[in-house]
Amino acid sequence: MLANLLHIKGHVPGKEEEEEAVVRHTQNIARRWYSAVVLFVLASLLFYIHKSSFPFTKTPPVTDADFWTKDLALSTKTPYLLGHRSDVALPSGYELLQVQHLIRHGARYPNLGEIKGINRVYEILRPIVPKSWIIDDLINTSNAGLLAKSGEQEIAAIAERTVLRYHQVFDRAIIMPETLQFVSSDKQRTRVSAQTFRGVLSKDNTRLSQVRVLPQENDTTLSMHHICPTWIRDSAQLEQYEVALETLKFDVLNGPTILWMINVRLGVSKTTLLMDDIDIIYRLCGYDLSIYQDDSRWCTLLDHTMSEYLELRRDIAYSRLYGPYGANINKKIACVLLTDILKDIDSAMANPTTAVSTFRFGHAETMSFVSTLLKLEDTLGKDNAPITGNMSLSDAVDRGFKTTVIAPFSTNLVIELYRGRRRTGFFRLLLNERVVRLNGCIHDICPLHVLREKLAAHIGCDFKEVCESQSIE
Repeated sequence: MLANLLHIKGHVPGKEEEEEAVVRHTQNIARRWYSAVVLFVLASLLFYIHKSSFPFTKTPPVTDADFWTKDLALSTKTPYLLGHRSDVALPSGYELLQVQHLIRHGARYPNLGEIKGINRVYEILRPIVPKSWIIDDLINTSNAGLLAKSGEQEIAAIAERTVLRYHQVFDRAIIMPETLQFVSSDKQRTRVSAQTFRGVLSKDNTRLSQVRVLPQENDTTLSMHHICPTWIRDSAQLEQYEVALETLKFDVLNGPTILWMINVRLGVSKTTLLMDDIDIIYRLCGYDLSIYQDDSRWCTLLDHTMSEYLELRRDIAYSRLYGPYGANINKKIACVLLTDILKDIDSAMANPTTAVSTFRFGHAETMSFVSTLLKLEDTLGKDNAPITGNMSLSDAVDRGFKTTVIAPFSTNLVIELYRGRRRTGFFRLLLNERVVRLNGCIHDICPLHVLREKLAAHIGCDFKEVCESQSIE
């Protein structure tokens, strides 16, 4: 065949020419094989290096409640548990006047969109995983979005600790029950969370005010994004373009390794799982821990490092749709809520004996919008750069916006209002029962004017005007 190729334009090759052609052809083949081997070795090396960032370790068994919050970052499906709690003593030398409490509902069942994804994963993995992993309660549409029993229990536990911590506030309410107010959005999970919290407090005070439920069509404080045209428009645009692009980057860089590790832990060589299915597995682990306190099913497919990566993937979207790295509306949309809180603070400073403490029950989105307006990402991390699909794990761990921290189930933000010896106002901020020091505060107990200055541009806003503005910058 090679000789035939040399018969060009009637030229008949001699023996030497034919031998030289054979040598050249052999060398070309050798070079190609060498290049292929080198490329294969390099690709294998790169894959090994990349894979080494996901240490192959079986998820350790639960030894105490703190394991769940320390070792698995499960985004908005993270169980609150005791790992978030510390018994913060009230400062001496100050008079506690009031607490402003913002609380996310307790652990809930999957919503309808998640149920669709769970059904898909169940269908793919039903022949592979044990039957005990397939929990019908999680795909029962009549449970969709409802507060779970474990969620009620955690809210009740937070309420009990709150009573012990702020007994001055609750002692005053025995005489003046109107000094405690309860507000929730109109979802069942927030209503029941609020009623559960109030129920704990009403054991010693049966005259407490009832929970005030805000109809969604008028809710500008707890479920405000649903009635904000600017946010609805901008979030749809971001989700379609920027979020999709950054998520694609993540999937290209990290997807093959994550899928490979999931398959290994399932004990199979290949599945038809996609990265969106892995996200569902990640959520199922969160539901297993939050609702059932069980890490023996879906959580065995994850480890700490993989959970950090999957949280990063979730936060690409969350930080843009509800956080600081999206449209400008995200930094303004909580302005009515913060205006209401500051009005309560002003009233308490003017009339300390009738200071009203308000307990508001909202959603993960509520917590994220408030965190964004307060710029907590600057306080909570070493880095507040936008979250991208090619972000390194070290940068991801150091970032200030992490939904595992700011929006687990039952997450809570408290502004404690104090009066000093000279009748000046001070505040202290707690996130999940731990002190957080805002930028501008030198000490945990911070002059009230720092909070006023931080909120000055947003207080007294017109919600309609804010939500009909041009937002994306």
